[in-house]
Amino acid sequence: MLRVSVIIPTLNRAGVLGRTLRSIVAVVDSSDPVEIIVVDNGSVDQTAEVFREIRVMFPQYEWRYFYEPVPGLLSGRHRGAKEARGEILSFLDDDVTLPARWMESILQPFGDPDIHFVGCRYLPDYDHAPPFWTEGLWQEHDDGFRTLGHLSLLDGGELSRPYRPMLVWGLCFAARRETVIKLGGFNPDGYPWELRRFRGDGESGLASKAEMLGFKAFYQGKTHVKHHVPASRMTPEYFERRSFLQGISDSYTQIRRDCRVPGAPGRSWKDLLRPAKWKIERDLILRRPTAEGVARLMVRAHRAGMQFHENAARNDPKVLDWVLRQNYLDPRLPDGWTQYLNARKDQPPRPA
Repeated sequence: MLRVSVIIPTLNRAGVLGRTLRSIVAVVDSSDPVEIIVVDNGSVDQTAEVFREIRVMFPQYEWRYFYEPVPGLLSGRHRGAKEARGEILSFLDDDVTLPARWMESILQPFGDPDIHFVGCRYLPDYDHAPPFWTEGLWQEHDDGFRTLGHLSLLDGGELSRPYRPMLVWGLCFAARRETVIKLGGFNPDGYPWELRRFRGDGESGLASKAEMLGFKAFYQGKTHVKHHVPASRMTPEYFERRSFLQGISDSYTQIRRDCRVPGAPGRSWKDLLRPAKWKIERDLILRRPTAEGVARLMVRAHRAGMQFHENAARNDPKVLDWVLRQNYLDPRLPDGWTQYLNARKDQPPRPA
């Protein structure tokens, strides 16, 4: 059996982390060559205490804990990959739960040496029944997959088959360690709001390089992860805010691909969020949301996010240098990044 490193980056999620760790224990045999790595990405809650409690409760497992003070999911993922001793790296979000035989199902495709990445079904674990309008936001794809990206949900049914590396998402992302290193690791992702200008395209950047090189991924329809979707994520405001952040990510991808910043737009990102006419329409959508109305919020916020990031890259050499960096195996942010944490007045208003 291949040695596996299960890596869980986490930040101030003590309330859900314990459930995830117990879920892992339930599907991993303590005699298997599996290590469970928690990377604490600067938490100030009870994350360390939760980890210690779980380790004491289940001492037969191989537990490892690392404190990583550099902000961002990028540094959490790369610290985990650096410390890992496994041939297979299985990255999990800190708010997922796993079914029986999950580990066996995820490892099985790696028996083929041509398979570099493995993903599965990403199903919702809702706090309560979702609003009716969320159903209209799912996307149906020609290859049989159904996705709701802003909630990290993907379902291609129970038929296992090869698929694009771009559909292996970070909440359950299994890969060969040597492949992750060869591709230069992940791109930036998951920063505090005040550092959003440094946001990138995360695992999508790694996956796009894999696709260009012809590396293969496998969809394991025999298993899944359940992704916790709290009530706070089932609001139009959440989808609007998430779309703003996706706009930043898509601007990053475009600038990195083209090696340049687009020309200055005719209007700023603020013009998309603040005009009186749009405020009236937005208020109506928030009071009586429909799938079409929320989609309009998302489109507008996405454009605003792209323009915000383009302005940042155009006006700040540190941001542009960060976007065009060859790789992020060293995940430290540019010198002087703390100024962004303190200069809140220069940050975009939250779309919601």
